[in-house]
Amino acid sequence: MWKGWIRALVAGVALAGLMAPAHAAAQEEGAAAVPQPSAEGAWTLNVALSDDPEEQLANVRGAQPPPGVRRGGQPPEGSTPFDPVRRAVEGFEMTFTDSTVTILYPDRELELNTDGREQKVQLDEERTIEYRSWWEEGLLYVERSLGGGIRLTERYTVQEGTGRLHVLTRLEGDRLPRTIAFMRVYDRS
Repeated sequence: MWKGWIRALVAGVALAGLMAPAHAAAQEEGAAAVPQPSAEGAWTLNVALSDDPEEQLANVRGAQPPPGVRRGGQPPEGSTPFDPVRRAVEGFEMTFTDSTVTILYPDRELELNTDGREQKVQLDEERTIEYRSWWEEGLLYVERSLGGGIRLTERYTVQEGTGRLHVLTRLEGDRLPRTIAFMRVYDRS
């Protein structure tokens, strides 16, 4: 009797395993038919729901100080590739065309092609930064080179249930002991 029950259980698990990919594909097709929330519009940082990048940076500094910083010291503002990570953009506005994304920050406007090719953006008289942006599976990615082989990549996605914009930021490169990642959460303004 037990052998028959075990065979039935094994057969049921095997059948469920075979059906799972078909079910997942059906869900994906259904999900593709449902329009995703748009990231277009004005956004304000929700500090309470956002990660603090300083915690991640402190862990990295404990392992290895950032370039130009002595162990135990704080780097002066504007002196290291970590500064863009530290600065939380309190608010911005995004607009899209078929081939570009424009991000209007309080102090500047950034227009990027969304075809994945590199483009140089002049920030001021002294600084030019290389950017790339692209769409992947409905998510917007913006990557910038911070120098010294360090890349900062942001992934923008609007959460369907809350309507909040989540910006996953990753800082990685050969000179870092590990990848730094944190989430910033934005509410519609």
